[in-house]
Amino acid sequence: MKIKRKNEMKITLVIMVLIMTMIVTLASVTLNFGFTDGFLLKWLKAWGFSFVIALPVVIAIVPAIKKTLSKFIID
Repeated sequence: MKIKRKNEMKITLVIMVLIMTMIVTLASVTLNFGFTDGFLLKWLKAWGFSFVIALPVVIAIVPAIKKTLSKFIID
């Protein structure tokens, strides 16, 4: 399957947010509850919630970050 260049950044952001929220929620749920009964369900709920919050935030702030950063980049 080939991905169009214009969609590369969007797909990259989705994958990045998916992996980051997975790792952070896994660490957080493990730290707060340990590997107890219902761990998997707690983690999946936290992961889903985090992903739903993080993805729109990242999509909203990345253009502003790129614009600001471009002011400091020297060719």
